[in-house]
Amino acid sequence: MDGRTDDRDCCESTSKTEPTDPFVGGIDRRRLLQSSATVGATVTVSGCLSEESAERAPTVYVFNNGDRTVSVIDAETDELLESPFIDTTASFPANQYGTSAESPYDVCWLNVSGGVRAFDQHTLDEIGSVETGYGANYPNLTPDEEHLVVASGGTTTLDPDPDDPETHTISRIGANRESDEFATVTGEVETEYTGPCDATLEPNGEYAFVPEIANETLAVVSIDPFEIVTRVDVGETTGDGKVLPFMATASFDGELLIVENGEGELGSNPSVPREGSESIWDVSDPTEPVERERITRDDGLPAAPITSEIGPDSEVAYLFTPDAESVTVIDLEAGAVDGELDVGGRSISGAWGPRREKLYVPVQTANQVAVIDHANREVAATIDAGESPTGAVAGSVRPDTDASQRFLGSLSALGVDIGEREMAYCPDGNCYCG
Repeated sequence: MDGRTDDRDCCESTSKTEPTDPFVGGIDRRRLLQSSATVGATVTVSGCLSEESAERAPTVYVFNNGDRTVSVIDAETDELLESPFIDTTASFPANQYGTSAESPYDVCWLNVSGGVRAFDQHTLDEIGSVETGYGANYPNLTPDEEHLVVASGGTTTLDPDPDDPETHTISRIGANRESDEFATVTGEVETEYTGPCDATLEPNGEYAFVPEIANETLAVVSIDPFEIVTRVDVGETTGDGKVLPFMATASFDGELLIVENGEGELGSNPSVPREGSESIWDVSDPTEPVERERITRDDGLPAAPITSEIGPDSEVAYLFTPDAESVTVIDLEAGAVDGELDVGGRSISGAWGPRREKLYVPVQTANQVAVIDHANREVAATIDAGESPTGAVAGSVRPDTDASQRFLGSLSALGVDIGEREMAYCPDGNCYCG
C-alpha cells in the first residue's frame, strides 16, 4: 500500500488472487429480501424519528468493505442491530486499546486509502482525518487514549530492489478529541525504505513495536519523545527467501509479542512464494525484544497467518489464517499450535468485545461474523453482517443513526452504487477494494 495510493495489495497479503467486486456474481436473494424490507420500513418511519442521545452499551462495529456499511452488533446478545451506510470502510481499524467496557473512548479510527479517518461512535459521522500520502496505513491507539500510532508504506508487494526507493513513515497523531491536537500529526519518523507494516503497543504505552518488512527488522518506537530507540534483526528464514515480518500483536500483560512473517520474497509476483510463519517474542524488556519461538508450516500451522489477537489472559493467541478458512489457536507458553476453529470462510482480522470475553471475527466470504467464546475456545455464534465484512472494533456506544444512514445502507446492500466508493486496501480477492 505504498506507491501513493496506486497499489491495491496490502502489507499482510500472501494471497495469489486479485481483489474482486462482491456484486459481480449478483445479489444474494436472502440479502435482497432483507434489505428490501428494511428500505420499506425506513421510508415509512423516516418522517417520525426524533432526536435521542446515543445509548452506552457493549457494542462491536464491523466494517463491510463490499457495501461501505458498518454492522452494529449488540455485544451482550450477539445480535445484529443495523447496518447503516458510512461511505467508507476499514480493513484494520485501531482495535486493541480504547475498546474495553470501562473505557469512555468514543472514536473509531479507520485505515483508508491515503490516511486515517476518525468517526464519532455516537453518530457514525466523520470528525477528523489525516492524509499520510501512502495507501497502506496501520493505526493503533495508545493505552492512555491520547495518541494514535500509524505505520505507513509497508506492503508485501514492495519492490525488493527499487532503483529509486522512497521513504516510509511512522506517525503519532492526536487522538483525544477534546484536545487542540486531535487528528493532527504530533510526531513523525521517516524510516527510509523499510516497509513499516503495523503498530502495536505494550500496556504501559511507552513503546510501540513496528515490524519493518523490507528492512527485516522489528523497530521499537518511544511514544514520548517520538523516536525509534532500537531495531532488532528478525533473523534467518525457515526456508528460502527472507523472513518478511509484517504484522504484530503485543500481549495485555506486556510480556509477549507475536509477529506474523511472510517467509518468502517481496513483490507482486515473488520469486519465492510466501509460506508464512508466526514468531513469539519476549518483550518483558520492551527495548530488548528476543525471539523465543518461531512456528512454521512444518509445526502444524495450517496456512499463512495474516493478523492475530492475544487472549486477555495472555495464554493463547488467535491467528487469522484465511487460506485455511479458520482461526488457528496458539498455546503461547508451549509455543505450539493448539488447534483450529472453523469460522466458515476467509477472515483476515478480528476484535475483542468490550469485556474481552469474546472474539468477533468478520468472515468475508460468508457475510457473517463468527463469535469465539474465549473460555471454551469455540465458535459460539454466527451473526449476519453486510457485504464482505473485513475489519472490526469494539466500543461502549450504541450509535444513534438517522433514517438517511439506514436507508442508504439498505440501498447499498442491494448493490445500488452510492457515494464515491472510497477505496479500502484489502489483502485478498475476497474483499472489494474500490
